[in-house]
Amino acid sequence: MTSSPRTAIFFTSMMLALVFAAGFTPAAVAQPFYQNKTLTFVVATSAGGPSDIECRLYARHLTRHLAGNPILIVQNRAGAGGMLAMNRLYERSARDGTVALFQAAVAMYQEWYVGSPQTVGLRANMAEIIPVVFIPIVSVGAIRTVLPPGIRIEKPEDILKAREWVAGGFRANHTKDLKFRALLDLVGAHYRYATGYPGSADLLAAFMRREIDYVDGSTAFFLSRVKPVAVDTGQAVPIWYDSPIQLDQLAPAYNSREFVKKLTGKEPSGPLWQIFQVSRPYRMILFPPQVPAAAVQALRSAFQALSRDSEFLTEYENIVGIKPTFITEEPDLQDVLAGLKAASGEIKEFRLRYIEEGR
Repeated sequence: MTSSPRTAIFFTSMMLALVFAAGFTPAAVAQPFYQNKTLTFVVATSAGGPSDIECRLYARHLTRHLAGNPILIVQNRAGAGGMLAMNRLYERSARDGTVALFQAAVAMYQEWYVGSPQTVGLRANMAEIIPVVFIPIVSVGAIRTVLPPGIRIEKPEDILKAREWVAGGFRANHTKDLKFRALLDLVGAHYRYATGYPGSADLLAAFMRREIDYVDGSTAFFLSRVKPVAVDTGQAVPIWYDSPIQLDQLAPAYNSREFVKKLTGKEPSGPLWQIFQVSRPYRMILFPPQVPAAAVQALRSAFQALSRDSEFLTEYENIVGIKPTFITEEPDLQDVLAGLKAASGEIKEFRLRYIEEGR
């Protein structure tokens, strides 16, 4: 006996009704990528630093937005300025979306595209590393209120009257050091460079011991550490910051572009300005190569939701001092790296010489 088209349609409709009645909807079949999984954020710095503080802040709030309600873990793996963590991510971490690196990885990208990765021990192929989210860091530079030979610093322009003051940093090829050195050299500041401090907290301690006269870091570090112990006590004054928007709470500091214009009388340009620009810091969430696209999209979507979460935004601004910016779209992420990828041979040679001068 053959069935009629009408009978077949009736039978199909009945089967679908039974399936949906049993709870097997399309949404239930396609479960979230992170369902019943654990996601580990590896922080490439020691506990208690700005990167660690921010990562743990994200982890606390991401649980509300990362579909599938996975377990989130934060682990610290410091060493070699983040190089150890980056190499481990590339060489040994699982490539299934369960391990992500959280660090200010501009230094790694800079070494890969502009520097000499083999020389510094970078084995990770940064062209294969998957950028998930970039979070711009606003840097703030502060200087001692009285500099040799007895110059009182009340506004940024006053630093040009001082001589033989000391700016402290990490190491000559570190992006943080390249950034502030390029800016200070661009305006013609008369300073000496002291390197070898292992972290931002060590720089602040050296400042308080009067070993150095200048310290910089993120707004989170500046507002929580530098401002209370150095600025509010009259020992330091902020002179510059790097942000696309005006930050009046950092007065008398100027935005970096305005800092150069005010102190030199002209727009910033040339190789030093290019070094400054390619050294702009970002906190980054990175996956190793070959991670499923579903994992990347799930984490990006969670950060997009986080940017609209009032509870998170309030806590973030209390800790970091500014509103967060999450760069999650692929074209925008690539735009951040475009300047490094397009660096000319002349800039690469200039950067190499500039590092040698710092040493």
